[in-house]
Amino acid sequence: MKNVALIAAAALTAATTFAGVASAQTFKTGDFARSALERIAPDADVAALSNAQAVAVYQVVQDETGAANQKARAESMIRSYQ
Repeated sequence: MKNVALIAAAALTAATTFAGVASAQTFKTGDFARSALERIAPDADVAALSNAQAVAVYQVVQDETGAANQKARAESMIRSYQ
C-alpha cells in the first residue's frame, strides 16, 4: 500500500512538472521567434504577433534562400496578420 501511494505521488509530480515545462516552452519559443524576426525584418511590427503567429512566420522564413527573400517573406506575412 505504501508503494502504491509513493508511485501515485511520483506520477502526479511528473505530470505536473511536464505540463509546466510545456507551457513555459511555448512562451519561450514565441519570444525566440520574435527576437529572430526582429533581426530579419527590423522594420516590421513583430511585437503585435501572437506566439503562434511569430513561430509560424519564423518557420516559413527559415525555408527561404537568401537574406532578401527572408526579409520580404517575413514582412509580407507579418503584414497579413495585422
